[in-house]
Amino acid sequence: MYSRSLCITYPRLYRTTHTMAAETAQQPVTSTSTSTLWTAPTWIKSFYSKFPLVVLEQEDELDWKIRARDQSPQGCVLWIHPSSQSAHPHQRRWLSSSPASLRTQLLFLLRDTAATVPVTFREWSNEDSAPGGTLPALHLPSQDRLIPTDEVRGWLEGTYPLKGKGKELQGLPSQEAYDRALALSQLILGHLLPAYLASLPSQPSDFHLLFPVPPPLLAGLTTPLPASLTGDRRDIDLEEVVRKGVEAIEAVEVILSEQGEWAFGAKHPTSLDALIASHLYVVYSFPPISALRSAIESKPVLGEYIDRVLDYAEDRLHK
Repeated sequence: MYSRSLCITYPRLYRTTHTMAAETAQQPVTSTSTSTLWTAPTWIKSFYSKFPLVVLEQEDELDWKIRARDQSPQGCVLWIHPSSQSAHPHQRRWLSSSPASLRTQLLFLLRDTAATVPVTFREWSNEDSAPGGTLPALHLPSQDRLIPTDEVRGWLEGTYPLKGKGKELQGLPSQEAYDRALALSQLILGHLLPAYLASLPSQPSDFHLLFPVPPPLLAGLTTPLPASLTGDRRDIDLEEVVRKGVEAIEAVEVILSEQGEWAFGAKHPTSLDALIASHLYVVYSFPPISALRSAIESKPVLGEYIDRVLDYAEDRLHK
């Protein structure tokens, strides 16, 4: 598309002040009364041969605010990671492939409130270019306001409070159940989530922050070199991380087998069910040979639980 030979026309003033030395070693070139024609210097051709001019297509044809204008005045738009393309028995096309986005989707749909949250889910293909730089992000068209990832849960709690008594227990039947739910949450976020990320082709740069005790630097703690030179790579045993994830799946199966429809005997799905289902669902996107997928597919109780939660959420989505 672009030629590596360039012709540049310089004004005569430039020629008389900057090229007299070159003319003593070269034959004079044909000139006109207004300008002189020169071949592009070698360094310019060399530069463009290594760094060609590339024009990237605009990722989004319309502004993200414009695309959300078809919402109702009271509605909101949750921007999420795209859905998974890997087919599996529990797949729902409207669900995100990211545990963070999927969990937030279920938080909206499973919430037992007086009014259903009028939310629409929109996929954002490149998280770095998303509003605020992270996903999920919540847009309130009526207020022309964007709520970043860390504040979405707080907005939901304040705007759509839970019905009935025991709001501080998040819909769980007792304080004991609430305490057990906290322990199970730590198991999922501290073991199953890291195992999921460890099973991906590459891990995020902040992967080491998920561990209670940060893994040591790969370069060693005694190196005198600064982190800017050695990097922040950590010595993480990925196989051990995945093994703990398999153990977490086994523990979740035991806990859910002892309960009713919802975790810890709740009358309605809770935020705990959103957490469990979102982190189990994404495991099915791995190849069948994956240790995590093999573990979860060998436990039909978990598959039944996932379908029950997603069916409930899908009914709320279509209301």
